[in-house]
Amino acid sequence: QMLNDLLPKVPSSYGRYIEPFFGGGAMFFALQPEHAIIADSNPELINMYRQVASNVDDVIAQLLKYENTPEMFYAVREQEWSALSSVEAAARTIFLNKTCFNGLYRVNSKGGFNVPMGAYKNPLICDEKNLRAVSEKLQNVKIVCGDYRKSTEFIDEHTFVYFDPPYRPLT
Repeated sequence: QMLNDLLPKVPSSYGRYIEPFFGGGAMFFALQPEHAIIADSNPELINMYRQVASNVDDVIAQLLKYENTPEMFYAVREQEWSALSSVEAAARTIFLNKTCFNGLYRVNSKGGFNVPMGAYKNPLICDEKNLRAVSEKLQNVKIVCGDYRKSTEFIDEHTFVYFDPPYRPLT
């Protein structure tokens, strides 16, 4: 929502791009930098990006098994992502994001995903074209899992660092 305001503020040239709080990566995908490091402290999210980058065909195959039903949604939601294969965990993350209420990511105190199912009639669970495009954009990107300070180790005078701004009511 803020890209139109933020993009004019991006330097006209820079060497490396670093985004320590990657999340959905809207800025990264808008800029499509040549040399990038993306990072987040959420290992489930980082696994998803790593798998889309390196195993997109397998992630797509897994996503094609999912259906938008309450039974499947709640069964998948109850799975412990870290007990699944990396590809299955990545597909689970995408499936839940596409079918949960408002695409929210929220976990309880035990780390379990706890967002209810959304009321989508026909969500695009497997957007194969987009997944392949994302995979292509991530090919030469260093994907780091950890505290934001881990990605800032790579900063030099030619680096553009995008710190996702805090969210506040626009009013």
